[in-house]
Amino acid sequence: MAAQRMTFSERIRHAVSGRLHGADLEVWREGITMSLYISLSLLAVISAFPTQNGNSDFSFAWAIALTSVGLIMAHQVAYRMSSRLLTANSKLHDEAGRVLFAQLVGGAVVTAIALIPALILRNSAFFVSLGALFLYIMIVGYLIARSRPTSRLRSMGYIATIALAVAAIIFVKSLINH
Repeated sequence: MAAQRMTFSERIRHAVSGRLHGADLEVWREGITMSLYISLSLLAVISAFPTQNGNSDFSFAWAIALTSVGLIMAHQVAYRMSSRLLTANSKLHDEAGRVLFAQLVGGAVVTAIALIPALILRNSAFFVSLGALFLYIMIVGYLIARSRPTSRLRSMGYIATIALAVAAIIFVKSLINH
């Protein structure tokens, strides 16, 4: 019997419900982790971005793009180094290419979520980009909460906790005036 190809939403459901194992689970975990990390980092950068009228729309878009690309590149280098440190003969393990690609895709998707409003919209790009990133994190939080046998009320409590954690991250970043 030929293996059926899963749709993206089926793969997410399988990953969330624990049906992926071994290397496949690690690849998905790394991609989702990277997308959440870039989301949180971009939320902090965007919230600290000066909103005076002297900034052009493109400086906002550049700030998003360059921050994201820099973070993705730094993570790729760090992953390669740590993988080589912990494997025999300082070689990347067989799944490293898939993991690195998943990290790249996860980071790219979130970059697009933040960058597209910054490129298309003029006055409201700041709030749309913030809102889109926040919504992405809340959706992943909802998937996490609903993947366990808990009540909807308890799931909403989990999402509220995530929202408070995101607000704390943004607050800490806002303490640095630049």
